[in-house]
Amino acid sequence: MKVFKYIILPLIIVFSSCRKNPDGDSSSTSNPFENNNYGVFEYNDYKPLADKPFNIHFYIPNSVDRTNAPILFVFPGMNRNADDYLETWITLADQYQIMVFSFEFSTSYYPNSTSYQLGYIRDLNSNFTNEDVWTFSLIEPVFEKIKTNLNYNGNSYNMFGHSAGAQFVHRFLQFKPLSRINKAVSANAGWYTLPDTTIDFPYGLKGTTINSNDLENSFLKNLEVHLGQNDSDPNDPSLNTTDGANLQGSHRLSRGQYFILNSDSISQIMNFNSNWIKKEVPNVGHQQVNMAVFAAQELF
Repeated sequence: MKVFKYIILPLIIVFSSCRKNPDGDSSSTSNPFENNNYGVFEYNDYKPLADKPFNIHFYIPNSVDRTNAPILFVFPGMNRNADDYLETWITLADQYQIMVFSFEFSTSYYPNSTSYQLGYIRDLNSNFTNEDVWTFSLIEPVFEKIKTNLNYNGNSYNMFGHSAGAQFVHRFLQFKPLSRINKAVSANAGWYTLPDTTIDFPYGLKGTTINSNDLENSFLKNLEVHLGQNDSDPNDPSLNTTDGANLQGSHRLSRGQYFILNSDSISQIMNFNSNWIKKEVPNVGHQQVNMAVFAAQELF
């Protein structure tokens, strides 16, 4: 498989002198963007999960057309530090003239990998859940709220997830194949759910509701799997070392390579067109900042 190489320039995080609401807070009223281009609001409008609110941190450059500029949804790693990820993207938002929304699924209501990067497809007792309570089911309603509040003319959004967030993104595409994603980047995921209905979930799709039509639609989504070529430590303390994960490789780089190789094979066997590709980033390990720079080049 062809590997794309780019030179990654250092990213210096700067703060826009034009930001309103510098404290990063905004009201949880119906339109949090009305007097703010930078802040955070609580979302609890989706009725099946209204008892599990979460925060969305946002930045909208003053120079963009709010009704048409590209939208990016960002999903952070296991620390759920959506504010840090937003700060990473501020300079990039100014550069590429995009609007950024960073999702903070706090451990208060989304306490572990089951409820975050695995989308609550199964509950804590490993029982499969109904789709309306999947964490994945929150994303489209959030987009609707943003569209309404910004009078947005577009009908698609982009996604960037790093580490645990990368797990969220690549699974979201499989479990929400009709979502309005334009492009998605899954960067430095620790392990994967293969689009394989013969492998038990969470390492494959066996036991889930995903069928052949869902898979075909998922493969049509524009997914880029970004891998830091230096993200190759088999002894990383946060690495999943279960048997199922280890079958995918001994570290994040090899697991990403395994995921794309097997996904390509599955799409060919099923005679599906696939828009899933892999791109490796030289001289970068598990750093979300440098991976974000690379992703911005690819997405915008």
